[in-house]
Amino acid sequence: MLHPLTRIAGNVNLGKFWLSVLKKYGRGVLDGDQIRWIVRVKDKGELTNREIADAQGISVRRVQQIYSEYRRSGRVPEPRKAGRRPGKGISEEEREAVIELHHRYGVGASYIGRILRDMGIRIGNDRIQGILREAGLAVSEPRRWHRRKWIRYERDHSNSLWHVDWHQIKDPRWKGLWLIAYEDDSSRFIVGYGVYPTLTSRYSVEVLRRAIAEHGRPEEILSDHGSTFYAVEADGRERGLTEFEEFLLRERIRLIVGRVDHPQTNGKIEKFFDTFERNVKNFDTIDEFMVWYNYVRPHGAFDVGRLETPGIIYYRRLPENRRMTLVDPSLLIQMDGGGEMICG
Repeated sequence: MLHPLTRIAGNVNLGKFWLSVLKKYGRGVLDGDQIRWIVRVKDKGELTNREIADAQGISVRRVQQIYSEYRRSGRVPEPRKAGRRPGKGISEEEREAVIELHHRYGVGASYIGRILRDMGIRIGNDRIQGILREAGLAVSEPRRWHRRKWIRYERDHSNSLWHVDWHQIKDPRWKGLWLIAYEDDSSRFIVGYGVYPTLTSRYSVEVLRRAIAEHGRPEEILSDHGSTFYAVEADGRERGLTEFEEFLLRERIRLIVGRVDHPQTNGKIEKFFDTFERNVKNFDTIDEFMVWYNYVRPHGAFDVGRLETPGIIYYRRLPENRRMTLVDPSLLIQMDGGGEMICG
């Protein structure tokens, strides 16, 4: 129906009825007949830009572009092909830079794009994601359009709250061993960890004692209802205290126990264990992974633009009167604008 109407419109002045019909059936993507009609009507001065735009279902700016191109080249413009214009091909240098940064920091497209921009290289996140997919370093996941029902909460200061939990390692080199980790809530910094053949309250205290000696005492510790942390009340007997609870009492550290069957309460440490399983394969030892996690890898929970690691955040968020006594700044690894690591 569109083409007969446009041919009629070229010979007679358009009334409001024909303008409304053309606008209704126009689709915004022009074919050759429509472009030639626009040029002819503009040459004759029969209609204003607005009337032409309304007739074809396009913008006034598009009408101006078509006629300007015609006046500049002397030829009626060819219709555009539908769909997005193909982008510039990815160079081998871009590909190597993206893959090298992924291997170094273990981060995704957003962080890699930020690091490259600091180096004066601009590559869109979609292109970076495409490079990672081609190299088998990323997978396409379905988009999640639903709104999350939770809001992230974190303490303002380091050593205000530590999360703790045990995790049975899946990596074949340490399969079956148990990893315990204490994670600072504010910074996601791993203040203490250990690997043991089994999980016990004594081992929980052993790792905590080392963490306190190195980083100071937290005000509170959040754990689940695991028997290594919390003595569950049994039938017909009084509730006793675990060695872990007794240690906290002596150190005046408050124990917060998460809700039963609600892993989200301790979700930050669960997320850490997920990161551990996905990345430890790239390291020869667990100690090397922990250095990378604390001091090299920018953490996704913080501002992408600042490229801050848990170690940097932990030190910066310590109360002023405790910074110099608890942390040696020379141990903190930072990144300069080019993505290179420097010691503070």
